[in-house]
Amino acid sequence: MSIITLTTDFGLKDPFVGIMKGVILSICPQVTLIDLTHNVTSQDIKEAAFVLAGAYRFFPKGTIHVIVVDPGVGSQRRPLLVETPNHFFIAPDNGVLELIYQKEKVKVYHLNRSEYFLPQISATFHGRDIFAPVAAHLAHGVSPNALGEKITDFVRLNWPYPESSGRRLRGEVVYIDRFGNLITNISKEDFAKFIKPFGQPASLCIHIKDITLDHISPFYLAERPGTILALWNSSDYLEIACCLGNAKERLGVGVGEIVVVEIIV
Repeated sequence: MSIITLTTDFGLKDPFVGIMKGVILSICPQVTLIDLTHNVTSQDIKEAAFVLAGAYRFFPKGTIHVIVVDPGVGSQRRPLLVETPNHFFIAPDNGVLELIYQKEKVKVYHLNRSEYFLPQISATFHGRDIFAPVAAHLAHGVSPNALGEKITDFVRLNWPYPESSGRRLRGEVVYIDRFGNLITNISKEDFAKFIKPFGQPASLCIHIKDITLDHISPFYLAERPGTILALWNSSDYLEIACCLGNAKERLGVGVGEIVVVEIIV
């Protein structure tokens, strides 16, 4: 039984998500549908890319991931199918799959076989008319080669990666969850590479706005209520949180806020 996940910025007020599910089930009724999230910030391609990158690897081999965060819908941007060794991704060619391109060996197809779309294509709802039916046909056994033409000139996203200089590793907040936790682009792997030349143990400071932290906490309640803290989150990214509080509101920061890790020797 195939699995299809759905990631969109549609929210749940309107019937868009339900309609996509109806299209998929009309073509492939035995598929299992999983809502990854429909609360991506409207038209925020980078947020969608980050959410997807942290989630897809927890699904079984053969899972089909449909991503519709598509401010260019109706324009000349192409619909894509991306095949990796273990997963498939169906999305607009707007860079939303950048972190998949970085992590995986990919084959990328331009979805241009209209016989696998709905008969009429709206200029505003390719999630319904192209992405959903293609996902259903793929789940039903149609091969990627039959769905489109292989390409290599797909759009790449200018993703913000952390940069190191001397004793400083400079990153930024790339995602804020519903608890107000500030997730940075500094991974545990990035941190390990950065700190290695300084030996163990090395003292450090973490700077964000006017706050300086002198250690990484093991879990949220390791500090007193109301305390700003840093920890490694479930996806192994450095996160700034507030114990029993909301770090976003407490610090008054948003996506793009600079976070610096400094080694003290």
